[in-house]
Amino acid sequence: MIVLLLIADSVRHDAPAFAGGPSRTPNLDRLAREGTVFTHAIASAGWTVPSMVSLATGTFAHRVGVARWRHPFPRRRPTLMTAFAGAGFEVRTLVHNPRFCLANAGFRGEAGDSEIPAEVVAALDAPRGVDRFVLVQHWWTHLPYRQEFIPRTPWRKLCDEAIGELGARRDSSEPRLRSEYHDALSYFDRELLPKYLEAAARSGQEVLVCFTADHGENWGSALPEDARVQHMYDLHGRWLTDETTRVPLVFWGKDVPARRVEGLARGVDVAPTLCAMAGVPWPGPIPSHDPPTSTERGIGEDGTGLELDGRSLAPSILYGQDTRIAEALTVTSHNAVRPPRYPRTGRRMWCRFGLRTATDRWQWDGQYGFRDHVSIGEAPPRKLLSRLRSPDRSTWALCARERKQGIGPAALLEKSVFPRFERPGRADDEDGGLEAPMRLLGYVD
Repeated sequence: MIVLLLIADSVRHDAPAFAGGPSRTPNLDRLAREGTVFTHAIASAGWTVPSMVSLATGTFAHRVGVARWRHPFPRRRPTLMTAFAGAGFEVRTLVHNPRFCLANAGFRGEAGDSEIPAEVVAALDAPRGVDRFVLVQHWWTHLPYRQEFIPRTPWRKLCDEAIGELGARRDSSEPRLRSEYHDALSYFDRELLPKYLEAAARSGQEVLVCFTADHGENWGSALPEDARVQHMYDLHGRWLTDETTRVPLVFWGKDVPARRVEGLARGVDVAPTLCAMAGVPWPGPIPSHDPPTSTERGIGEDGTGLELDGRSLAPSILYGQDTRIAEALTVTSHNAVRPPRYPRTGRRMWCRFGLRTATDRWQWDGQYGFRDHVSIGEAPPRKLLSRLRSPDRSTWALCARERKQGIGPAALLEKSVFPRFERPGRADDEDGGLEAPMRLLGYVD
């Protein structure tokens, strides 16, 4: 069996054509038509690193304590990779910046570069009779929305220009950026997704695909009325609105019926759902490895102290049952609110939370006193309050309790722990003097 978790960076829920979006996505449309679509899937974190942690662990990032790839990963914390490996699957992870991305988890199988499509194809093209789990983080749907690898110096220049234009002239620059964004998703659907699906099916084995995103995207519309775009995190990460947290979630392949599920789903639900659909025990065996990237987080040898927040959506997929997820939590890290600061304490690192129900959306920041509540219905969302006034004290109390559970990151690991990934014509840590700003954004470490 081939299991593919395909995470497209920054793809918001309403971008693909199957969700009514302007992107030309006939291949994704087919997966959505033939498979199960969750129409209200909410990312469990506001930007890439903590969201990828949530997707891989089935646990909210503030309970894992990782906001950078050089933060030590909790010892004995199971992941999708360890669960599938424990069930006898070969594991492959193909990500942007493979030197660091998910490397701190201790085990990620054979790693590769998702910006080299041939490596993704090779990972999916398993020999007949070999079970394989493949995680792919597709990067080119991220700002600056290009369809090829771009060295870091021009990448950063293009991002700076786009953010500067949005801050100064959003009305004129937003339509162009939206168009380029949708072109990038259309390119992925047209040029890459068919090759990936063909490679996965080549051995004749059963295939199970999950397509989702780490977070959404916006170009200024999600900001408070008195704010303007100043930073990459204003496009995603800082403001936990539907534009930045609502993502596509599609399951297709083995035993997956054609179904639309209107209830809430969360990023932390992806791991237990994939395992359940593939017949893999979740969370599986507690990892016994003790790599230099791990740290003690109070998880006992018998699994005590191990929080798992996600639940399997398989009953909804297979039988149409209501999984009864009443609310979806999203967390973001302090650096997304006040770049480039990465505090060491949990209360300061994990200060902002979002909460989504079927009818309402809240944002809460316990450090800076930001509170926001929007009622969501058939009519356009109606803002009920701006700052410091609460229509629902129990919601703010829930966010405060979550903040208290936040685990502070341990001291950064030395770069020497992470082996270099060299590719012909490029090196992943040749940054042309851009290490500091790229690290600020969390995209290199």
